[in-house]
Amino acid sequence: MGYQALYRRYRPARFDDFVGQEAIIKTLRSQVMSGRIAHAYLFCGTRGTGKTSTAKVFARAVNCERPDRGEPCGACAACRALSAENNLDILEIDAASNNGVDEIRDLREKVKYPPQNGRYRVYIIDEVHMLSQGAFNALLKTLEEPPAHVVFILATTEPQKLPATILSRCQRFDFRRIPSRQIVERLRVAIAEGGIAAEEAALERIARAAEGGMRDAWSILDMCLGYAQEDGAGLTQALVLQVLGASDKRFLFEFADKLIGADAPGALAMIDGMMRAGREVQVFARDVSGHLRNLMLAGVCGAERAADLLETTQEDAQAYCDQAARTSHTRLMRMLDLFLAAETDMKWAAQPRFALETAALRACAPEESVQLEALISRVDELERKLREGVAVRTADDAQGAQAAAGAGAAQGAQAAQAAPVSAPAQTALVAPAGATPDAERIWQEAVRRLKQKPMLYSMARYGRLAGAENGLFTVVFEKVSGAAYVKLLSAQDKSEQIAEAISAAAGYPCTFRAALEGSVAESDKAVLAAQAAARKQVQDNLNKVFDAFGRENVRVIDE
Repeated sequence: MGYQALYRRYRPARFDDFVGQEAIIKTLRSQVMSGRIAHAYLFCGTRGTGKTSTAKVFARAVNCERPDRGEPCGACAACRALSAENNLDILEIDAASNNGVDEIRDLREKVKYPPQNGRYRVYIIDEVHMLSQGAFNALLKTLEEPPAHVVFILATTEPQKLPATILSRCQRFDFRRIPSRQIVERLRVAIAEGGIAAEEAALERIARAAEGGMRDAWSILDMCLGYAQEDGAGLTQALVLQVLGASDKRFLFEFADKLIGADAPGALAMIDGMMRAGREVQVFARDVSGHLRNLMLAGVCGAERAADLLETTQEDAQAYCDQAARTSHTRLMRMLDLFLAAETDMKWAAQPRFALETAALRACAPEESVQLEALISRVDELERKLREGVAVRTADDAQGAQAAAGAGAAQGAQAAQAAPVSAPAQTALVAPAGATPDAERIWQEAVRRLKQKPMLYSMARYGRLAGAENGLFTVVFEKVSGAAYVKLLSAQDKSEQIAEAISAAAGYPCTFRAALEGSVAESDKAVLAAQAAARKQVQDNLNKVFDAFGRENVRVIDE
């Protein structure tokens, strides 16, 4: 027989083999011992936490003739029959490739047949969130009232995609991420059985890289053991870091020292050395973000509580506290924000290294320059609001003024009410007439807001702002390569999304238009002319009110 992957070799065969899911295992054991078996279960949680394995063990346990504390005995006829790969009483269905209505209809016909060996036929539907809407509808009635000999176990990583009608018919069990220390204990058993020398720090690094998934931990260990056997060395931390493309703890502490000490040349030199060593930029940015998070939490909680919170040793927790004490909590949060943003930028950047270096330089900037930059930004925002003007609405200063005006007051009121047809008074701010002096800043801010929509962001950032007349932001693209961008961005839904981003950045309602360089449509000129005429009508109506009541009796207020 060929080599079998570790995650298959050490897949749990009994409830006692599971780690990290004690509450779920205890509940399922109790149901087996008491005979209170539900007709439908939902196992949900992140990858590699034991959902499918638990379903298989539970399926054997409910069919076992002599269960021991809720465990399948493995010796009875039913257990031996169900251990075979070709048994017909435990059926595992992959919903990712069998997600149509026809497959579920076929399942509905098969559930009528009784089990061959045990008391129940168990259907395990993996990745159930991949079923189509029609398939869910076809499954619904069968799931609600299945035959007495049928048990459904639905497994998914995305329970939010399941219809509420399905969720309400299942007993739900949420599988949590497995703590690192329990993953290390499980890995240590496999290392001991294989007679392989391994450093404790290497196993801890594998457990952290697995991010709470036992299957991921087995896969990483498999890779590292293959490399170790080829190299002839044992399992060391350096080897694990090389396989993962990550940086060791000492390197991260030194890099954080450069950031805290505002040593920009030193930080850039360490990035260059890391790149020359063949490290992955995004992995390094993620490691730095994790280290800064550890510093922030250690500085807030102290060494004793941080050791449990960060799942690390008391010595490492104290080292985090000592380094965090050398800077302010506010600055740590700012540096963490910078590197988290850099992780996102790297996904779309042609040169991910540039995003990492920019984040490092900004993190090294002194507090005074950051505060000055924030102050300048606030002053610019105030100046922009002063330039833009406000929406207007007439209001009588006193009831006596209305009585004195007589019939002229009624005519003035009618004129004032006519204005909002073109410019609604409900709008907090209206776009200024003519080009906005800081239109370029507004456009760049809008582009940054579009990072939450990667497809729009990847197209919009290649555009150049050509004008911002009366809230209409015209963005042009190169004639050679921009025709496709213009066609896509001119669609109503995409145009509206970009207009929303511009409006949020500007603080007043804006519209968006994409065009090729050198092209100005006549319809756009008509739109601008109509907007200018509407504004002129508003001003004319306001002047009529002034003439009717007198300027001293009219107060223009900000709404």
